[in-house]
Amino acid sequence: MAPSEPLENAARFVYVSRARLHRPRANVIQTIKTAEGLARIGVSVALFVPPWKGTRSKDEILNDMGVDVPLGIRADSGLRSFWKPMAFAPFFWRHKKRLQNAPVVYTRSAVLSLALMKHGIPHSFEVHDMDALQRQNVLQRLMEGYTKGLIRRFFPISQAAAQGFLDLGVPPERVHVCPCGVDLGLFENIAPWDPSGLKRPHIMYVGRISRHRGLSLLERLAVQETFRVTVVGSLEDSPETERIGVIPFVPHHQIPRYLEQADILVMPYQRNLPHAGSISPMKLFEAMAAGRPILVSDLEPIREIARHGRNALCVDPDDEEAWLEAVRFLQEHPGFARELAARAQKDAARYSWENRARILRDTLLAEKPEHAHG
Repeated sequence: MAPSEPLENAARFVYVSRARLHRPRANVIQTIKTAEGLARIGVSVALFVPPWKGTRSKDEILNDMGVDVPLGIRADSGLRSFWKPMAFAPFFWRHKKRLQNAPVVYTRSAVLSLALMKHGIPHSFEVHDMDALQRQNVLQRLMEGYTKGLIRRFFPISQAAAQGFLDLGVPPERVHVCPCGVDLGLFENIAPWDPSGLKRPHIMYVGRISRHRGLSLLERLAVQETFRVTVVGSLEDSPETERIGVIPFVPHHQIPRYLEQADILVMPYQRNLPHAGSISPMKLFEAMAAGRPILVSDLEPIREIARHGRNALCVDPDDEEAWLEAVRFLQEHPGFARELAARAQKDAARYSWENRARILRDTLLAEKPEHAHG
């Protein structure tokens, strides 16, 4: 179990988040793993989050996420959504001085970035969805904050998102690509991939699946008599076939035990997914670490990580038959499938949470650069 760590006023990295710990979704896990990565490389972190629901303790929640290092996490009622119209004023009444004195203040929430700007707190902003920032008319306000020195640096999770800031005139030295990552420790004992499974492949998707996440492509695969399709997560839309098996959400630290049961891992994101233009999904890095052949949608930000024919097969998300053909190709070329999986597993080592944390540390705390990507 991850031990608790009291927050110290001297924390060098203050992360302000809207993550609700009782919701084990990707944004929550990514926030926690970012903080854990920083802690693992010796950066003291104070992570502020809204209170979470339920009776589970913080340590129980962190244990489910596979966190085994002390993390300084504090629930603050001033971060509840109730206070959003007031720019989370109670939180800033309590912590403004600390935020002003912190070497680094950081957030991945556009709403919190705007609140930090309103309260005059310089900070850095992690960017996940450029399209949403534009749709919600937030991007221009963030740029105004940057011009005033209230946003010091941008950390987009993909080069595609970074290009948006470069096109707006932000200097390259203020834009740092910082992809999501993977907890390699959770995959240390994963069973090796067995190509014999390709004869009757078990095809798996992890996470929430809906039409815009590619449910129709899973349906196309599931109706094949010799294919078995499983979703580890939930169906947000009703499938048109009963041949898709569903395993409800499992604790994050158990995900490798399910991935190792797969013969092929698929991520059939659609072009109309709201954040398709800047996506950097954790499940891609986890699939790579699992050492399984990967079929993933051929989208621009995905291609920054998934290299077609090297560590994955990038398939046209608009062509259902192409996905079926890709599975058939792997069945007919098991040696190639093995090489694809092995290279993916090797490449995953570059994307540990610790390496991601080094990008943040090296950039924001002026340490000697040693990070391995970005």
